[in-house]
Amino acid sequence: MSSSSPNSKLDRLDKALVATNRWVLIGLVAVMSVLVIVNVISRYVFGHSFPWVEEATRYMMIWAAFLGAGPALRVGGHIAIDTLVQALPRAAARVLRTVIVALIAAILVVLIWLGVEYVEFAWYQESPVLSWSLGKVYLALPVGLTLTLAHLAAIARRWIVEGEYEQADGFDPQAL
Repeated sequence: MSSSSPNSKLDRLDKALVATNRWVLIGLVAVMSVLVIVNVISRYVFGHSFPWVEEATRYMMIWAAFLGAGPALRVGGHIAIDTLVQALPRAAARVLRTVIVALIAAILVVLIWLGVEYVEFAWYQESPVLSWSLGKVYLALPVGLTLTLAHLAAIARRWIVEGEYEQADGFDPQAL
């Protein structure tokens, strides 16, 4: 028998999800930055621009936006109006937060389903410059939203019970 508890396995899986999500985002933003900087330098120094850079970075930005939604959710980085929740008694606030989590989860499930349909619709369409399958670009919707649902599941209990998000080093969404 394994000496580790199911919670520690879930914790390790959650930490791996967060770390992988973070490094993929860092990689995407780094590659986008390098491509844009090199293209700008090339345009102004050598008088030549790479036409594929704009399209590639646009698609990378789409992926980054959807992959970044989950980590932002974990730390309360999305816009929210919490005046009502703060004004309610503790028990009523928990009920309202439960309803909010259920609504967010339901909306994510519907958007994942619609995203899959959109991917299937666009799979054989090609992008104008790179000739990439647009379905692969739009795959960002179901992949990113499924990850967002996983991030929601990871923080839901704590947020419902305590009304608190995870803490991220150097980031306080309330200070923004």
